[in-house]
Amino acid sequence: MYGIGVDIVKKDRISFLIERYGDRFLKKVFSDDEIVYCMSKKERAECFAGRFAAKEAFIKAKGGVEGLILKKIEILNDTRGRPYLRVYGKEYPPHKIGLSISHEKDYAIAVCVILEGGIR
Repeated sequence: MYGIGVDIVKKDRISFLIERYGDRFLKKVFSDDEIVYCMSKKERAECFAGRFAAKEAFIKAKGGVEGLILKKIEILNDTRGRPYLRVYGKEYPPHKIGLSISHEKDYAIAVCVILEGGIR
């Protein structure tokens, strides 16, 4: 294993940021694909919170690398619904980087495990 990261986000925090800053916040943090996906969900704030937590968990697993832009870290879903990463256009499937997102009441949590040789 190369690294592991975990992050938890309160859904209300994301709701507040969306209400206060709208598209300016969304476009700064999320890719167009992520915005389209989350806006199609009933629980939009929950969806955005999970993706935000996953991005932060990935950064922590990488060792807090400077220069990583949240918008350039995309959290997508494969055909089975499993989350995976696309960073600066390069996809990292679940067998290279393990990613799990969960939601419970007011919170979203994500865990990222980077396997040896999973990131270049």
